[in-house]
Amino acid sequence: MQHMAVMHKTTTLLLLLISSSLVRCTEQGVSQESKDAEEDSKWFSGAPEMQDLAHLSWEYVHELQCWLWPEKCDEMKMERADWSWKSFGWNALADLYTTVTSLTDPTQGTVLNNLTGLQWDLEQRVHGQHLAVKQILSSVKRFLQEDESKKSQVLSFHGWTGTGKNLAVRVIAENLYQNGLRNRCTKVFIPQLHFPHQSHMEAYKVQLGKQITQISSHCAQPMFVFDEADKLPAALLEPLLPIFKGDHQTRSILIFLSGIGSKTINEITLNFWHAGRHREVITLNDLEEPLKAAVEHHGDQLIAWQLLKEGLIDDFVLFLPLERSHVKMCARDVFAAQGLPYTESSLEKILQELVFVPKNERVFSAHGCKHVAQRIYSMKP
Repeated sequence: MQHMAVMHKTTTLLLLLISSSLVRCTEQGVSQESKDAEEDSKWFSGAPEMQDLAHLSWEYVHELQCWLWPEKCDEMKMERADWSWKSFGWNALADLYTTVTSLTDPTQGTVLNNLTGLQWDLEQRVHGQHLAVKQILSSVKRFLQEDESKKSQVLSFHGWTGTGKNLAVRVIAENLYQNGLRNRCTKVFIPQLHFPHQSHMEAYKVQLGKQITQISSHCAQPMFVFDEADKLPAALLEPLLPIFKGDHQTRSILIFLSGIGSKTINEITLNFWHAGRHREVITLNDLEEPLKAAVEHHGDQLIAWQLLKEGLIDDFVLFLPLERSHVKMCARDVFAAQGLPYTESSLEKILQELVFVPKNERVFSAHGCKHVAQRIYSMKP
């Protein structure tokens, strides 16, 4: 109850801070505020959840401003940087979040490294991905148990949307860290959120380096996840180099999630299906070289190509397209997690609402398990 009271008071305070900031911004106009706060707003250091909220909030605020002052809408689009918290101070908000976190969750920063739980969760929750499950277990186990001298472990996840890349990251985090991705030793970077403007790349590099250093300074085993790495510019490799060189004296885990090569992976998997061969006979040898060729072909301006070129990737983790049986298992998981009853007919109804490709064979789910939960929630009375 005490924790709930603290969080309730904090939420109220945050809402007041956000509201007062919006009032000041709309009263003074956006142009001058954007100019004054441009440097600060290129990057938000500090609390991850609040940082993400700041970026996402701008889009809603912008729509409100356009509705109130349509004649200024285009002008605001041209002049804005990212949403700025300068009116009350971003550092103060970060400190507030840190204080509340320490009060409500004293386990922040705890490392678990539960390999038994990792194996069980991967095998039970990540469906249809025998290659990915095997590679993740092998890589993480080797990193934690067999190579104490190695300063970092770099995994490159590749696969189609909805095939389980993000789920696998959550499973890894939940078994290696207390509270999973909410642990202060874990950090997820998203290009559209954290590096949205090419013109601010130099500022992003500096602030990325600072955040990496900050997390590494209080965590012996930090984990950094870069989602949609196929959108990450190669310039961002520079602030990551100290991790690869071991300059931080921490044993870091870096995971890059990418859709690069997914077409190649899908085509090879479909060829096996056409040949009547079970997907579980597909090996890493069948896919790794075609995947590397796809990465090289994708372009040298992206971080994925640079990682491959510099030999910085320890292991490729490949996710195959999901078939109907795998999507059905995802649906069962959602029903079970929500404590909802289900029948075979309700599972089939979910599958009927999803798109399967190729058009003639309808073998693989076009979006993997991505829209399964949405379909189930829409069925609820």
